[in-house]
Amino acid sequence: MKVALRTLLERSVKKMGKGMNHVVKASALEMVERAYNEGITVQISAGYRSLEEQANLFGQGRVYSYKGKNYSNLAKPIVTNAKPGQSYHNYGLAIDFFIVSDDGKKAIWTVNSKWQRVAAIGKELGFIWGGDWTSFKDYPHLEMTGGLSYNSYKQEKNLILLLQRPAKEMGI
Repeated sequence: MKVALRTLLERSVKKMGKGMNHVVKASALEMVERAYNEGITVQISAGYRSLEEQANLFGQGRVYSYKGKNYSNLAKPIVTNAKPGQSYHNYGLAIDFFIVSDDGKKAIWTVNSKWQRVAAIGKELGFIWGGDWTSFKDYPHLEMTGGLSYNSYKQEKNLILLLQRPAKEMGI
């Protein structure tokens, strides 16, 4: 039996966490729904990420400490080049996704035509896809930044508030 759209949306909301920008969150859920309506089952695997969670990911495959704590984990492969504060996940402006088996029980990480279609839907909704990057391809990654760098967000916390304004005010 095919997994219900409601199940995929509920799982996605849980995985995105509480620190998501509301426009990014709504767009991510719209992407899941549009893909489902095209026969593609997709789920969000990550959204907001704390600085400590980012340090943990950055420490995979390398020696790394952050704020006096060792996050090194040489047993795992490198999965990101973004240190804490250098990922749009840290500002609630990025998501990661994966394809789900039709029954909803298995994650499918193979980048195929379904994966590319979901990325295209995300791009139609205003996301930038990590699969389009030239150096470090990050196929699960989508971000919606308002054209600003993460350094802008670090330096000017008020800019985050700007992106949290209602979409209507922003012309979206």
